[in-house]
Amino acid sequence: MRKLPQFIFFVFHLLFIGFAIFESQQQLFQLTALILITSLLLYFYTKHISKKKDSTNHEIHLETIFFVIAGGLATFLLQDQLQLNAVLSAGIIGLTGGVLPKLTDHRLASIASPAIYCGAFVGMTPAIVAGNYIFILLASFSAACILILLRGDFKGYAGKLGTIAFAGVSLVSLLTYFLL
Repeated sequence: MRKLPQFIFFVFHLLFIGFAIFESQQQLFQLTALILITSLLLYFYTKHISKKKDSTNHEIHLETIFFVIAGGLATFLLQDQLQLNAVLSAGIIGLTGGVLPKLTDHRLASIASPAIYCGAFVGMTPAIVAGNYIFILLASFSAACILILLRGDFKGYAGKLGTIAFAGVSLVSLLTYFLL
């Protein structure tokens, strides 16, 4: 059962790269680079996934959910109300979350930092995809749940928070597509 979150993460990682490959079919250099990245990713998953890791912080789930939602909504708000682009909005919110542990030694600061940053990735969703704040709220909640599942896995590996955000947005997009 412990391998299920890793498998879900792997599937969304491949979906993310698959969409990038599909969009860059006309550019041979980008296509070659993405195929190389996918090959390295497959090698990583087959050789370097740990056998078992226990999550030691079971009491931080509500705080994680709160901070992912706050990061997502704040980033989307900057895009929607102040007309900032997605990268600048996420940069502002991500920097805010990244500075928190430096400003205080409180236990919540170390929880808030990656959660806010993950939420900032969710909040980068374009308005044409998201449509409204409820979508961002649901996508942030989904991403927070995935972040909680994978809290002890892939520590220190690049791309984890962005892939989790992609998974949250994808899940909510699929749900809205099939239900509406």
